[in-house]
Amino acid sequence: MAKPSITEARGITPEVMQKLNQYRSSKDLRGIQTKLTGTARELRKLSNGWSTASGLLGRLGEHLTAEQRQLLNDAAHLIDSVNTQVEHAKEKHVRSEKASKRRQDARNARAKQLIAVGYPFPTDSMGDLLALLKTALIFNRARVFQPFYSPNELNHRYRDYLQTPTRLIGWKSVTDYRASHLSSLRWDLVGQLTSDIAYDDGSEVEDRLKALQAKISEVQTNAQLTTNEQETIRLWTEALAPESKSEGQV
Repeated sequence: MAKPSITEARGITPEVMQKLNQYRSSKDLRGIQTKLTGTARELRKLSNGWSTASGLLGRLGEHLTAEQRQLLNDAAHLIDSVNTQVEHAKEKHVRSEKASKRRQDARNARAKQLIAVGYPFPTDSMGDLLALLKTALIFNRARVFQPFYSPNELNHRYRDYLQTPTRLIGWKSVTDYRASHLSSLRWDLVGQLTSDIAYDDGSEVEDRLKALQAKISEVQTNAQLTTNEQETIRLWTEALAPESKSEGQV
């Protein structure tokens, strides 16, 4: 039985590449390919002697023995063999990444549809804006909206938005300025709910929506707004009222 050629990287199998590169992207593998290709090219310049393309490396190579130049050429072939396995792994990664992107795009589209129907969050009236604020406080307690804030921190955050700005640029009134903070809540809520149920954990988007709704329902059933939160709602109600006294504090 013939001895395997030393220039063939037989130990670098597809299984080895899969294990080594499970946390790498096709971009990472493409970068490795570039380095391997460049290394093999430089070795060949040194091993093949001088030519117009080889430059100084070729000149140096002329002073090596035939055996040394053959060793360098074999090394270049070995690197080519490694590069072939990397190429196969990269192509597999590319196919997998494209499939994952198609799946995630479909999940994102479905999630947007479901949230648009289940949580329209209108902002047409003062009542809508106040309902948005209350929803944000409740959803935060269910840890489905800005979970990096505690319920108390989020409540104080929106209490702070009631501060009268020192300068009012781009707004007709203080009331409009304050209302904008609540209006933006819609996009934050929709975005986070959509992202939550679109996340691909192997389950269907509809199943993640049901799990999210269960979290919200439990909080709505078992917890009421705190006294501080109720006070925040009251202060916002006064601040958004058409006859709000704060309107003149510009």
